Amino acid sequence: MNAFTLLFPTTEQALDTRLKAIVRRVSPQWPLRSFVAVNPFMARSGVDFAQAALDVARSHGAHLLPDAALPSPVETLSDAFGKTLNKPLSDFVTGRISQWASGFYDQGQAVWGNPWQGDTPFAAWRAEAVHDRAPEIFGLKSFRAQVAALPTDAVVAAEVLLSALNLPAEAETAYLERLICTVGGWAAWMRHRDWEAQLDARTDDGLRDLLVIRLAWDVLAARSFKDETTLMNWRRALCATRADVLPDVSPLEARETRWREGLFDSLRRATPPAPAPLAQAIFCIDVRSELYRHALEQAGPRIETLGFAGFFGLPIAVETTDGRRQPACPPLLRPGALVCEAVPSEATRKSVLKTVVEGLKRTGASAFGYVESFGLASAQSLAATLFAKGPETVRAVTEVTLHMPIAQQVDMAAGLLKGAGLTQPTAKLVVLVGHEGESLNNPHAAGLHCGACGGRSGAVNARAAALMLNHPQVRRLLKAEKGIELSPDVWFAGAVHNTTTDELSLLDETLIPAHLAAEVAAFKAATVRAGERMRQVRAPTLNEAPTLKAFRRRAADPSQVRPEWALAGCAGFIAAPRQLTRGKDLGGRVFLHSYDWRNDEGFAVLEQILTAPVIVASWINLQYFASTVAPEVFGAGNKVLHNVVGGNLGVLEGNGGDLRLGLPLQSVFDGQRFRHEALRLSVVIAAPTEAIDGVLSRHAALRDLVENGWIHLFATDEAGQTVQRRTANGWYPETGGI
Repeated sequence: MNAFTLLFPTTEQALDTRLKAIVRRVSPQWPLRSFVAVNPFMARSGVDFAQAALDVARSHGAHLLPDAALPSPVETLSDAFGKTLNKPLSDFVTGRISQWASGFYDQGQAVWGNPWQGDTPFAAWRAEAVHDRAPEIFGLKSFRAQVAALPTDAVVAAEVLLSALNLPAEAETAYLERLICTVGGWAAWMRHRDWEAQLDARTDDGLRDLLVIRLAWDVLAARSFKDETTLMNWRRALCATRADVLPDVSPLEARETRWREGLFDSLRRATPPAPAPLAQAIFCIDVRSELYRHALEQAGPRIETLGFAGFFGLPIAVETTDGRRQPACPPLLRPGALVCEAVPSEATRKSVLKTVVEGLKRTGASAFGYVESFGLASAQSLAATLFAKGPETVRAVTEVTLHMPIAQQVDMAAGLLKGAGLTQPTAKLVVLVGHEGESLNNPHAAGLHCGACGGRSGAVNARAAALMLNHPQVRRLLKAEKGIELSPDVWFAGAVHNTTTDELSLLDETLIPAHLAAEVAAFKAATVRAGERMRQVRAPTLNEAPTLKAFRRRAADPSQVRPEWALAGCAGFIAAPRQLTRGKDLGGRVFLHSYDWRNDEGFAVLEQILTAPVIVASWINLQYFASTVAPEVFGAGNKVLHNVVGGNLGVLEGNGGDLRLGLPLQSVFDGQRFRHEALRLSVVIAAPTEAIDGVLSRHAALRDLVENGWIHLFATDEAGQTVQRRTANGWYPETGGI
């Protein structure tokens, strides 16, 4: 490249830029091992929600507003020729691309590796497609010869293919966007690769290549039939002037207003002063924690709970016993420190053997060989799994090691204490409660864990945070450099809340000083009673007996498609002092973050809350929203039919089709009705409107979410009596429920 090409980009450079701009409208989906909820409309937040609903109907064929009349999706060439020929051409094309992608991106599940994995995706597809007879068997004449005639470079090939169609710019963009959405599952997975590459200052052109591959299939399949009439009719329809009318959002807004009326009525009720706490517990802001916090404070009135993102402000990666490193922080962050787990040598050997055996069971070609090779031993193992009674989980981890400088530990410790509003604990025992789900035979198991911990259990983060907060040198430097003085009597203990069984277990209990024996005993007794309350509340929603034995059995049942409801029902986010929400049952539908603006000098904590936890909560809310209103496009389908692809890349529903997006149907639907009510997130912040506006002015992405109607933002006083709503035109008194 020289100065001339920089000043006057070639056609290929301009096209490459356009193709990448189109595929960047795809939202990422994380692999199963670290599956977390993601806003599937992330790149559309710059336009109004109603306009986005119209656009999504045309690009994805999905209706975000079931009450509204929305247009049909843009028709592809495969759609048009499939109708003419009465053949499922579009399904065939999607299936072939999915099969190719499964092999090319396989990470060890396939018995035979793809020989072109070292090539670029387009080059690898082209090399394989010239040998693939399936298209010609289907009826696509001379398909292999057409593929062989394509240029080897993806962008040059796209230029050749698009020039043959000769579409106007607007029609071409709509067509290409629809094409990438027809393989939306694989596109989302490749967008994740692109996302990771950007964080590492790398480039990954796989998603752009996927679009060119889909374009090649469309154009070459149409050429195979040599039907000019169908081609011209398709082109005429695609280029026709559209007269789309924005859909009516008012039915959705009415449902959201009704829900908020109940929320505001609850917040408005006065709360009696809480007694001096015997123990304080910091929970994740997860909606499941909200329900448990209410139960725990009822069971132990002298326990005060607080809310903070469940990774406890530690942007860490965890190195597990098998040598793998995985982020244990939100996807918005890049790990900046390392934490290592250690287990007894015998447990390590068993863990490695279990990993090998599970790999044999999962691989299609070796699953039957596993049973044949291991004979009665495999039958015994299978029977033990199927008829497990669900014994209490025993943790093998015995040590957590922090690989980070002491100065970094001090910064993280100060961030946690300030962010949780706990720079001066009023109890001697402070418990950091991570959370995790428990299930067997569940590809989406990571979705039950802590999203703030990257789809992992929050136990390691809780233990690491406690370790640094108890470190004598960290405490000395907190006082000297941050002005935070912790009493020598205060001890931070890690704990984990099993959200499937509602058991809460202290971690490293033997390290807790003896002088806190009474506090520990009272806290543990309260958690037992809280668990019993929780199971009484949750049992009817799961059609389960309200006993610990029944819930443990459910968690250990490999045939269970619905171990828990996870975050179904999420609809609100509150950042306020606990006094505003203490004693009020919010139904397990609200993310609760502790915040007192009077202790937030410069509103740095407010900015952190609005730009991180609120964004992540909106991701979760919008993924549940999409998987509920349009499960056929944005949902992962029926769990019973899932097949894991490529070594935990994702799932297919059945033995073909696209990689499935979003949440399984059983995560939002109980067989009779949807358990998730599709409402946009209502965010309530107890802070001055001027301070909130200051944050919005500095963060365009957050401002877009608010002003374009993707989330609803409210400001309230500490008593919940005065509520104002932020719109694109400023603040207005909220009338609903006030």
